[in-house]
Amino acid sequence: MKPVKDSDDQPEDTPKHSLSQDVYEYLLEKFLQNELVPGHILNRREIAQQLGVSVAPVLEALLQLEMEGFVESIPRKGTLVKPVRQEDIFGQLMLREAVECQAARLYCGVRVREHRQALQVLAAALETTTAESPEHWKQEVAFHSELVSLSDCLPLLREFKRFIRLGVFYRMNRILQPVDRLDGQSHMTLIEVLSTDDPDAAERAIRAHLRSGKQRIFK
Repeated sequence: MKPVKDSDDQPEDTPKHSLSQDVYEYLLEKFLQNELVPGHILNRREIAQQLGVSVAPVLEALLQLEMEGFVESIPRKGTLVKPVRQEDIFGQLMLREAVECQAARLYCGVRVREHRQALQVLAAALETTTAESPEHWKQEVAFHSELVSLSDCLPLLREFKRFIRLGVFYRMNRILQPVDRLDGQSHMTLIEVLSTDDPDAAERAIRAHLRSGKQRIFK
């Protein structure tokens, strides 16, 4: 296994990348490749030895992953990949809803009209796939990422991307199942509502869109 390079080995004109961030990205890739599954215990010293770093950056990386919902610390047991419960899924979906609703209030109207064509291309590609298709998930992420980015609010976009990473993990472990949307909740219809200069209507539309097909979770 290739060890993580110490940032001091980089050329002086290269921006330094923290060791903890390197460890974080290494572990995150393991999650997204389904190599770390719920209930798996993470050995901090073993990870440090594998990557050729001290335990300190591993602890920092695990703390970041815990804040993002991937792992949890158990007294006298250590850090393990977090078993996901129904309330966890509900909480994450509510956070995503809050982020996207606030973003919609910021980007609705002119910003959507300026990018209408690009959004329609993404929507058209999305609606040719079924919910069970891996391609559908990719197109869904691309469409909503484009929308949130139109808010020009980096914290909202950062939080949205965090949810997407966690969503990939949930789907890889068949925790969050894909569902087809109800009639009237198409992405093309959504674009039309978001094109108006009405933040309240935009917020209602994006909330209804996100909840469509998830009545069992939101009941």
